[in-house]
Amino acid sequence: LAPLIISFIALAFGSDIGGTLHWATFMTAPVGAVVVIVGLIMAIIGANKSTAADFAESATLSQGKVSAGEPVAPTDSKQRELPPLPSGLARTVKIAYAFGFVVLLVSCGMRVTIFQPGFSILTIFDLVPAFFAGWLVWLARGSSEGLHFLRLVQSQLIVSIAGCVVGLWPLINLRANIEMLDFDGIDRFQWAGTIITDLIPFAASVSSLVFASIARSRYRESIAKS
Repeated sequence: LAPLIISFIALAFGSDIGGTLHWATFMTAPVGAVVVIVGLIMAIIGANKSTAADFAESATLSQGKVSAGEPVAPTDSKQRELPPLPSGLARTVKIAYAFGFVVLLVSCGMRVTIFQPGFSILTIFDLVPAFFAGWLVWLARGSSEGLHFLRLVQSQLIVSIAGCVVGLWPLINLRANIEMLDFDGIDRFQWAGTIITDLIPFAASVSSLVFASIARSRYRESIAKS
């Protein structure tokens, strides 16, 4: 973002650098994208090293008892063991993540083969959403266990927030992209497909945040009833 910021500041003072420096953004963006992707991978790996003790207070009713003024017994190793998910919820979680992976895989595949054919550095970045969706599906295999499920939710939170931030760009440009469909000589099918595949990762990020929040609430309710 530095070239853009400097460009706008210089342009306000009438400097010629304001008309050229912002092009450096296209040269530095891939480097920044790689840094972000590596950071997300490290964050997910860190999330999957979390222990039951890290989640115990937020997953159980201890916090509710404290707020109600009820005494809470000291946390021992047995209390730190998280109960498994109800079978129905565990099955729903696995199906939902598998479905999301299929949607993103098809979307990314169509984007790089039909709507944006031709290999370039952007092709690699276009496939990143499918990579993270596949990783979350792999993590969801053991989501029937409470600890693995909460690790999955935490990893999902990291990926979804990143997806929402990155997805703001096509959302901001949505109106301009739709107006492009009215121009003569443009392949409307290809351009419309590009717009849709631009928005799918953002929509998937928002949907996964909502789903993970609901699933975690259901898990906490199951703990309260046990």
